[in-house]
Amino acid sequence: MRMHVRYLTGPGFTLIELLVVISISALLIGVLLPGLSSARRTARALACLSNMRQLETAHQMYLEGSSGAFIDAALPHGGVANDFPSSWLATLSEYYGSPLVTRSPADRSVYWNVADGGQDTGLVLPELLNFFEEHRREFSDGDPSNDPAIPAFSRLSSYGLNNFTTRSVGPFLLHDPVTHRRTTRTSYDALHKIPRPGETVHFLMMAQQGPTETSVGFAKSDHVHAEAWGDWPDEAIPTFAAKEMQIDAHGGPEKSISSIANYGFLDGHAQTLQFGQVYESTLRNRFHPEAGLPSR
Repeated sequence: MRMHVRYLTGPGFTLIELLVVISISALLIGVLLPGLSSARRTARALACLSNMRQLETAHQMYLEGSSGAFIDAALPHGGVANDFPSSWLATLSEYYGSPLVTRSPADRSVYWNVADGGQDTGLVLPELLNFFEEHRREFSDGDPSNDPAIPAFSRLSSYGLNNFTTRSVGPFLLHDPVTHRRTTRTSYDALHKIPRPGETVHFLMMAQQGPTETSVGFAKSDHVHAEAWGDWPDEAIPTFAAKEMQIDAHGGPEKSISSIANYGFLDGHAQTLQFGQVYESTLRNRFHPEAGLPSR
């Protein structure tokens, strides 16, 4: 018995047509990917801005019970937690609620805990809060010999304070006439001391990495030292500010007046701004409450 096999042929793609389709697809992907990347960056900036607004809202609530006195900073650069209970991360915790608010979605610091995508193995924020709560009696009995050893901690927050608005780390602005060193601490630590709350930076974005591979720098701190930037020529200030805060967290050049980040202000609002919009010079900036750089 003979079997006749009938091969059906029909319309199909030629090699040239397939190459054309592949080329068009590649072109479309090349056009769309930058747009998608930009959309993701914008979404991260908006989510971060929402976090900062929540922190400023929490601070407004805090002010009602503190007679207008501001939250404080207590974590020096280098990653030491001895005075952690005085840090805004502790005193404001009952107002901002979830620790998720303290992390920006644009923050890729290696100093976050391993469980949070970083490389650090120290305590995370809830654990550090619990540690000091559990040992409150030992720390408050006035006898340092009873104080337990304070464990290492991971990066606790993407955000920090403008030190002009703090008590403990406010700037030394007056100079000794003999030594020419800063000797008097000037503090704008309460609402009645701020002439323009809506024009004074409060929360900002802390540097994500340390200055070197072995130095944590300001990556685990809760404040910057904005007054020290004035020790440098105006054109060099973005470079030195970037050692303490992430001025390019949401775009722009790395260390430039055009670097983009989020900033919270003492009246409770927050904005996405270029560094040059918050710091023009030592005499015109929005960190010093009386420096006189108006809102834009």
